[in-house]
Amino acid sequence: MESSQRYRKMWKVEEDILLNELVRRYNAKNWKIIAREISQEINKVRTAKQCRERWNNYLKLNARHCDWTDTEINLFFELQSSFGNKWSKISAFFPNKSKNSIKNFYYSTIRRNIRRFNNGKIDEEQIKGPIDEIMKISEIREILLSQKSLSKNSLKEMKLSTECLYRMHRINGYLLTIQESGFPDVENFSGWDIIERSIINEFSEESDPFIDQAILWD
Repeated sequence: MESSQRYRKMWKVEEDILLNELVRRYNAKNWKIIAREISQEINKVRTAKQCRERWNNYLKLNARHCDWTDTEINLFFELQSSFGNKWSKISAFFPNKSKNSIKNFYYSTIRRNIRRFNNGKIDEEQIKGPIDEIMKISEIREILLSQKSLSKNSLKEMKLSTECLYRMHRINGYLLTIQESGFPDVENFSGWDIIERSIINEFSEESDPFIDQAILWD
């Protein structure tokens, strides 16, 4: 990564989430350090000025309306279960929150719980995969939507059942087949009963990013 190469593309949701966490960690100071850390994670250069302006002109303004009550959290998860990631529909129930802040809340909750759950576990026991698919597994969904009141140690000590691991591994095996060959071996692939052909590792407003160790920033 060349330090002189600036990254001018729009900020992605995972970058905003990371920037929020770094700003809290450094108390909205040390912007050079914040820029260096976020650049290392996304493998592109974000300058201190870009990070500071993104926070002051956008994230800081949204943050004023982002405090979630227990009632709002419970309602949000019920709506997300019904509508999926239709953020425009969900945001209609929260007039004091922007669509982006609602989306960020969803992904930051998942990311926090994945990091806590995976801590100390071997690779085969960790939660990973495309969010839209692994969230269809009720056992994983319950873990990833845990509220902050659940302690880090509680999540760390949890274990996935054999059936849950099997389903998750089949999902990730399907993605691996696509990535290596361009399209799965339909005759020999056995995972069509629980996953759809439409899984693509791409992020858009109505789709979910692929969760893997590469984006579980410390």
